[in-house]
Amino acid sequence: MQDPVDLSIRQFIDAWRVMCSGAPGHVEAASDGVHYVFSGIPISFFNIALPTRRDIGADALQTHARDACAFASRHGVPWFFVVTHEGLAPETDASAILDSCGLAPIMPLTGMLAERIAPATTIPAELELAVPNDDEGCSAVIDVNSRAYDMELDASKPLLGRRSFWTDHVAVLGTTGGKPASSAAVLMVDGYRYVALVATDPGQQRRGYAEAAMRRALEQAAAAHGDRPTVLHATTAGRPIYARMGYETIANHTLFMEKTFLSAH
Repeated sequence: MQDPVDLSIRQFIDAWRVMCSGAPGHVEAASDGVHYVFSGIPISFFNIALPTRRDIGADALQTHARDACAFASRHGVPWFFVVTHEGLAPETDASAILDSCGLAPIMPLTGMLAERIAPATTIPAELELAVPNDDEGCSAVIDVNSRAYDMELDASKPLLGRRSFWTDHVAVLGTTGGKPASSAAVLMVDGYRYVALVATDPGQQRRGYAEAAMRRALEQAAAAHGDRPTVLHATTAGRPIYARMGYETIANHTLFMEKTFLSAH
């Protein structure tokens, strides 16, 4: 069985490759234990540097961060440095070390894995779920995420907002009263169903809409590709919901951002 921490790291890299490889400015590289996947679009989420080795001590982490800053400086877009806490040597204070490199913690993410999904307890009757069959519907999935995370994501629409991207993957849009309310997606990544773009419009939250969209996306992906294990990287808010669905923690990550980009984040 694959080491769970390595699985979380590998799925992070491979999922970002799936999302970013269609961008005109896409660059992928691996250098001295750091893997880079940059789309070149001006959204930090779509440009990452991720150390992949284990037992990373203070000096090595500082070197990785400085190398990543140098790499990113050649591309001129906001980006994330992704730290895997299980990959750090004991007593390594990532926040203090990376602060000295000009990087600030932005968001924790929990790598999670489920072999099977627990059955749903309730299904919102008023929510209509559909797989978008045109660019407009796929673009609406991005819009829901923009509102949910209070982040401008329009620049990602040439990547993920077109029906052509979803030929081998699944996006689901939930609507109420004809208006987009929730979304979820499943990317097929190295034999796993990778869950992404789970979001609910802020005015429609706490009604189970995102979970319903996610379950539909997983069902559609299973119908097309088989009932494969599923992986995701959960926000703090989403983690209890995913745990209830049957996901178990396999790794803990933190996204760090270069401080010069914080004002625009």
